[in-house]
Amino acid sequence: MSDPLDERDKAGEPLAVVAREAGPYLDGLRERLVHDGAKDALLDELDGPLPAAGEGAVAAVERLVRIGTAAATHSSGPQFFHFVVGGSTPAAMAGDWTASLLDQAAGLWLTSPLAARAETVVLRWLKELFGLPASFGGVLTPSATLAHVAGLACARRRRTWSCSHRFSCASCASGTARRAYPRGGSTS
Repeated sequence: MSDPLDERDKAGEPLAVVAREAGPYLDGLRERLVHDGAKDALLDELDGPLPAAGEGAVAAVERLVRIGTAAATHSSGPQFFHFVVGGSTPAAMAGDWTASLLDQAAGLWLTSPLAARAETVVLRWLKELFGLPASFGGVLTPSATLAHVAGLACARRRRTWSCSHRFSCASCASGTARRAYPRGGSTS
């Protein structure tokens, strides 16, 4: 088995496979079913015994893209309303590729001044967007789950609220989002 560090000069080839397939896939999302059960049989092609030798990055990515674009849940499409999982806009996909390319340990200034500064700027922009005081703190979380945990931790520190206290929340969503809560939440 080869060392992946020895293959850095070949990184463009598997990325080119994804780039080539991204346009047709995204262009076809409007017409695709959110999930086409008839394509589930393709998932069996992912299974099998552990190979003695790898098939190479290009072949592996080609197979994953071929199976994935057909059998995946097409959550980036306009017909998907089941869960909030993000979106694959061209800017988001390019940003994801950039994050993977730069491979930053983004938790500390010491390990990534770039990530720390980007977070600081984004938080300032969000405060300006929502009309919040500059003195408000903030943090970007890597997932909705961690955002919930952080929110619960903050709420726990504010246990002086009465159990019947009502509050309103600012939320950001795409134009296709539906309102889930018709009024402010309750801490009870």
